[in-house]
Amino acid sequence: MSTPFLLHYAASLVQALLDEDLIEIRAGQEEVVVRYLAKELQLRGEGRSLISCTSQALLRCDQVEELFADDDEIKELVQDIGRR
Repeated sequence: MSTPFLLHYAASLVQALLDEDLIEIRAGQEEVVVRYLAKELQLRGEGRSLISCTSQALLRCDQVEELFADDDEIKELVQDIGRR
């Protein structure tokens, strides 16, 4: 089970990526991607860069058809999420 922080981070970021057309997710699978990302960050993220772990997890996720954002774009989105 992922922490509430990681679930919130994942949900906010996936929505931001969708809003900016920077990710393609199989229809109806957005929540699966959110849970997968949060779980991967919990399992593999400790002591590593949050941004690179995020992009790597999204690329590994079977429900993600295409990720158009690079690490710099993801970092900008994360910073924008933090300002809301």
